[in-house]
Formats: sequence, structure tokens, C-alpha cells
Amino acid sequence: MGNKYFTKVRFWNEDGIGVITIDNGNENFLDMDVITQLTTALMIANNDNNVNWVAITGTGTSFFTAGIPWETVEPQYAPVRDLIMSVKALYSIIITMDKPVITILNGSTLSMGMELALISDLTIAPPDVYMCYPEGLLGIPMSLGFRIILERLPRYMAINVLTGAPLSANDASGSGIIHLVGRENLFGDAKSIIKGLKISQYVRRELTKWARDEIDSVDSTLLNVISSVFLDQKDREELIRAVRSSRIKCVSRYKGV
Repeated sequence: MGNKYFTKVRFWNEDGIGVITIDNGNENFLDMDVITQLTTALMIANNDNNVNWVAITGTGTSFFTAGIPWETVEPQYAPVRDLIMSVKALYSIIITMDKPVITILNGSTLSMGMELALISDLTIAPPDVYMCYPEGLLGIPMSLGFRIILERLPRYMAINVLTGAPLSANDASGSGIIHLVGRENLFGDAKSIIKGLKISQYVRRELTKWARDEIDSVDSTLLNVISSVFLDQKDREELIRAVRSSRIKCVSRYKGV
């Protein structure tokens, strides 16, 4: 594995783990470049015989990713369509890979970054992070992750999370959504956990079957709803305000140097 042509994603092989790291500023935004580079890195890792597991993480301690930077997306149908198709391609490679995909939350994860964590085989995180879906405030549904939220969280909590309320690491851990580890040796502990996973291709197919059953409808579900919100100036401004506010509320509580 190498990263010669990657500008916002870094990746390498560490003891058989294909580590893919989002490196896009403090917020690690999922802009089009990052989505494309993540998808390409995942394809390379899947075809690398020296890689047995894939771990997705990010730089810094504030955000694994703060999601899509909606304020930079042009308010026109074509850019929104291209963005949603790219997101679908990213989700598709994650759920159809032969190798286990583990997310290590170095910081909080927002918006479609939250869905990346939810569709992984396992998400490992420290206790200081949040999972947030601010788009839910505007009626934009999760495309895949809603199933995990509804099945694992108490119904009242699930409704709140799906409509923008932060989900703390402790609550997510108590419901089996993440595996909690200490911040002090986050990557080292995560690496030990990953290398202990014995997930065959058959087991992985079973783990991701629910997502593969839903993936075909991702573009139609998201495109129709996001277009109706995003192409209306007032609704678009409200979406951007909601997402910016969520970034402040959901940033990791980690205070280390």
C-alpha cells in the first residue's frame, strides 16, 4: 500500500492491518476529494494480499470526521447528485469487501461519518467522543445506519438520535454500537483488538447482509430528500446552521495535548 497520489487520506500496512486515515484539517470533512480517496484506498486494501483487516480512522483528537461540509456544496441538483452517488460508492465498497472493516474513532463523528461507523463490522472509540446526525433536524434520514440505531437503542433515545441529538460514547457502548477503550493507548489497544478478530469472508457476508439489502435505495432516498431541502435557500441555510451548531456541541471532550 502507498499514498503517493493521495492528498487528504493517508494509508499504510501495519502488521497486516490496512490503516486508512482521514487527514483533512481539524474537522476531517468528507468533501468529494476525501470520499473518492477513501473509496480508492479501500479498493486497494481489499486487493492487497498482505492486508487481513482494514481500519479507518482520522488525524487529530477532535473529529473522526465532521461529515459533509454542506456550506461548500453548490446549491444545484447536479453537484448534490454527484455527491450522493459518491457516498453510495463509498458505502458499497465498505459493505462488500472481503476483509473486516473496523472504524477507530479518534474523535467525534458527525453526519455521514456516523454512518461510516455504523456500517463497519466494529467501531472502537474512547469515552470522550460523540456520534451525531444533525441532518435529522431537517428531516433528512440516515440511509443505512438508522437500522442499527432503531434496533439497539431504546426507542425514545433512538428517535432523539435520529433527529439530531448527540449519542455519547458511553451510551453507544452500553447499547453495543461501539467497543469502548481508553484514550491513552487508543490505537495500540485497537490494534490488539483488531488482530484478535477472526472474521471469515462468510461471517463478514452475514455481518453486512442487512446493509447490502438496503444499499440499492441509498441514492434515491438521500437524493430526493436532500435535494428538496438543499435547493430551497431557506432550508439550506437552516441545514448549514444546524450542522455548524452540532460541530460545536459534538466535538470530543478530550483535553489532552
